[in-house]
Amino acid sequence: MIKPVHTKMKIRHLKHCLLILCINLTIGIGCTTENTTNPVDPIESTEVVLENHQLTQDETWTPEKTYIVKGTLEIPQNVTLNIQPGTTVKFGRNALLTVRGILKVGTPLAQEEVTQLVHLTSENIKPAPADWNGILFDHTHDLESFIRGAIIEYATTALDIKTTSPTVAACTLRLNEIAIALDGSDAQIQHNDILDNNTGIRTIGRQTRPQIEKNNITKNEIGIFCENVQSIIQNNNLNANIFALRLNVKFNLIASNNWWGNSDATEIANGIIDAADRELITKQVGTVYYEPFIDERIADAGFPYSTLLTGL
Repeated sequence: MIKPVHTKMKIRHLKHCLLILCINLTIGIGCTTENTTNPVDPIESTEVVLENHQLTQDETWTPEKTYIVKGTLEIPQNVTLNIQPGTTVKFGRNALLTVRGILKVGTPLAQEEVTQLVHLTSENIKPAPADWNGILFDHTHDLESFIRGAIIEYATTALDIKTTSPTVAACTLRLNEIAIALDGSDAQIQHNDILDNNTGIRTIGRQTRPQIEKNNITKNEIGIFCENVQSIIQNNNLNANIFALRLNVKFNLIASNNWWGNSDATEIANGIIDAADRELITKQVGTVYYEPFIDERIADAGFPYSTLLTGL
C-alpha cells in the first residue's frame, strides 16, 4: 500500500524536528559550565592564595586574612613586604619565599614590646620538618629587613640568609631541618628559642661576624654547626642538644661565656665536636675554646614572651 503524499511529508517534518531537537540538546550539553551561585568575592575572602607569584609593589599583610603560599613567592628588588603582628602565613609543599627586596615580619625593632606573633607554618594537616623550603634572603644587601616576634616551623631551612644582615629577634624556630643558615652575613640573632631542629644555626663565610647572643639553643641534634670562626657566640643557653656545637673548619673558634647545660668541663667537651674528636670528623678542624663558661642557665636568654605561644 502506497502512503499518501501528505503522510510522507509529516514523517519528513517529524524527522526534521527530531534532528533539530537532538542538535540543540547536544549543543546545550557541550556548552554547560560549572556555575557557582554567589561566587566568593576575593575582597571578602578570609584566605589569600598566592601561587608562583611575584609582588609588583609594596604590600602589607594583616591578621584579618590567612595567606597561603604555593610554589615560589618572590619579593623583587625595591619592593617591601610587611607582615603585621598576628598574621598567619601557611606554606604548601616545597613552597619558598625568596627575598630580593625587603621583608619586615612582626613587631618593628623600635617598638618596645611584642604583643602578637606572626605564625609561619606548613599548610599540611599533619605537618613535619621540611614540608616547605623556607625563606631565602638572596644576596639582597639590604639593612632594613627584620623578623621579630614570629614562630617559624616545619621548613627545610627556615631562614636561609645569604649576604645580607637582617635582625632575627624574639622568635621561636622549631621543628625545621635547619632553623637559621648564615652565609656571608652579619645578622644579629638574639633572644630566640631555637629548639627541636636537626640543626639550630649553621654559619658559613670568613669575612663576616654574625652575632649569636642571648638565645636558647636546645634539644637540637646539632645546636650550632660552625664554619665561620669570626661568629660571636656568647651568652647563649646551649643545653640538651645531642651535640651543642660542631666545628667544621680548620681554624679555632672562641665560644666563651655560654651555658652548656652543666659546669663540668669534661661534659661540656663531650658535647662539642672539634679537633679532639678524630673518630667523628673526616677532615682537619680546629679547636673550640669554650672557657670561661657560665655555671648556670642564663635567665634572660631566649624567647621572652612564652605566654604568647599558648595554642600555637
